Amino acid sequence: MVMEEHIKIEKIVPGGSMYYLTVSGQETPLAVSEELVYKFRLKEGIVITLPQFEKLKAESDRLACDSLVRHFLAGREYSSGELKAKLARRQFPPALIDLTVKKYVAMGLVDDARYALKAAEKTLEKNPAGRAYLIAFLQRKKIDRELAEKIAETVLAGQDETMLALNSLKKRWRLIGHFELERARRKAYNYLSRRGIGYEAAKTAFERLYKLQNKVDDD
Repeated sequence: MVMEEHIKIEKIVPGGSMYYLTVSGQETPLAVSEELVYKFRLKEGIVITLPQFEKLKAESDRLACDSLVRHFLAGREYSSGELKAKLARRQFPPALIDLTVKKYVAMGLVDDARYALKAAEKTLEKNPAGRAYLIAFLQRKKIDRELAEKIAETVLAGQDETMLALNSLKKRWRLIGHFELERARRKAYNYLSRRGIGYEAAKTAFERLYKLQNKVDDD
């Protein structure tokens, strides 16, 4: 933060559509638009007032915040909460973060419902899970609780919990099935519980796989 009443513009370097200002008392250059350079008649060596500097700093932060969001979204989709968290770690002002993310929500480039649905479907495809697991998973993605619950209900609609348990346990069976009965049962129940699967579905899935394995072994 510059505390001087007057601040000197030490250097101005054009870069693409931006101008980078080296300002006394600042460690890093300010990136501002060409419009602001002409508006404030900025030149190397001139002195500006603190209010002028604050306007330049606010514009520089706005451009930097916007550029960073575009950079993030060019790589993959994010929830609005994830973007806000990433921008907060860069120490942008909260009001600016909120305004910038809202801009991209309005553009349709950030959509929490769309993002949550895709994330939940991909998770189920990779490894079946129950409602509680999906809700917790989406909340870790910065999706609010109410939306996370709705998405979990949507993707699990018509799904049989026993089949979810069975398909999930199959992926883990090589690490569980070789133990003696009670230990294998305990490990299976603990694993499925972490996947948000209820006791009855876990019990049925375990018994089916354990019996199948014993039948194969007997043969």
